[in-house]
Amino acid sequence: MSLSDERLAKNEIRFRAVNERLDEIGDAAPWSKTNDYLCECSDTTCFANIELTKDEYERARSRPTVFMLVAGHERLEIERVIEEHEHFLLVEKTVAADALQETDPRSDEPGPA
Repeated sequence: MSLSDERLAKNEIRFRAVNERLDEIGDAAPWSKTNDYLCECSDTTCFANIELTKDEYERARSRPTVFMLVAGHERLEIERVIEEHEHFLLVEKTVAADALQETDPRSDEPGPA
């Protein structure tokens, strides 16, 4: 992985960690059908919000290499669009897969009993 790819992945990893915390906070507000999350693009200056339902967020968290972005924020040299929705995209990173797996906050969760 190049140094540039590593930097991009680290930014995405940071936003994923923040979104996991936002999801926990959103769970404390059961009256709301949606929650605001941060765009998980590789742009360190991006703080765009994406409004998602719990199901949409869980779909984005389905694999450690999948991230949610505002349309137009994708970088096809490091990711591919796997789903297009009205107000967001799901992309799969094509670089830094090991780093993304190792830092996935959900990878340490125990499986179903």
